[in-house]
Amino acid sequence: MDTENMQNKKLEGSYKKNISKLNVFYNLRILILIIIAIILFSVLSKGFFTLQTLNSILSLMSAYGVIAIGQTLVILIGDLDLSVGSIMSISGLLLIKLMPYGIGVAVISSIMVGVLVGILNGLIITRFKVNSIIATIGMNFLLLGIANLISEGTIHLSDNPVVAFGNSVIWYIPYIAIIYIALTLLVQYILKRTTFGIKLYCVGANRTSCELSGINDSNIELLTFVLSGIFASLGGLLYTAKLAAASSLIGGDVPIYVITAVLLGGTTLGGGYGDSVKTFSGILLITLITKGLTVLNVAAYFQNMIIGIILILLLFIGRKLTARGRLFV
Repeated sequence: MDTENMQNKKLEGSYKKNISKLNVFYNLRILILIIIAIILFSVLSKGFFTLQTLNSILSLMSAYGVIAIGQTLVILIGDLDLSVGSIMSISGLLLIKLMPYGIGVAVISSIMVGVLVGILNGLIITRFKVNSIIATIGMNFLLLGIANLISEGTIHLSDNPVVAFGNSVIWYIPYIAIIYIALTLLVQYILKRTTFGIKLYCVGANRTSCELSGINDSNIELLTFVLSGIFASLGGLLYTAKLAAASSLIGGDVPIYVITAVLLGGTTLGGGYGDSVKTFSGILLITLITKGLTVLNVAAYFQNMIIGIILILLLFIGRKLTARGRLFV
């Protein structure tokens, strides 16, 4: 009997070690996939691994990345914000429309759109107890209608300091990428080192415990949606500054894109786990794959299929590892 118990303990210990190794591999999955993608695309396309490609990737990921930061905060508390695409669209349109009144007026007005929509989303969700998906879908349709009213098609911005800024670089690193990286690090610090960050993780992990601890989860939720709106507006400004154009059609796929990036990075959909650096890695992976496949002339629908398959596989593997790990807890 003792021999059988010893054998079982050895098997259990061996299994735990294997699970631990798999967990280490899973935690480094995005870094591994990024390295594999760089090597693969460099082999398939000789001109891929260049400073110009780095510049292009950083430019492509910056606007959506800023929006993804706000989405990360929302997902951390267990919600979703599907209005970020329309906020991005209206912010870009207002930036160009109000430019004759001065850059300051145009920029501030565009950001205030995000603040206002964030407040409305937050109040609808916290005061009227409407599900965040339903509330923000409704807001998205409302804002898209407003965007169509004010857009008059695609509008352009040329010979402007904003456009010059959006297309300027420092040693192949775009200014807009520097802003994105700075915001990522700032939010990371807030999440990991401030009281607000602790409260936000608490709300996402267990709202009941937070309420019992004296934390007002409704206020945290409201503030989170305001921040999401602000980041969506900033993303719209960066996008417009880079392309020198805005349209009501821009932003339609943004919610799905940024949510995919957040989940790929490792932030959990149920809330309570994740951060802005993880989201940075997710948005970098998607942009890298998209850029590489575009260079290889792969059709857009195939690109979406590949990204979707990667997301499903990573989530499936993560769920399996979590389930197996609990067997010996």
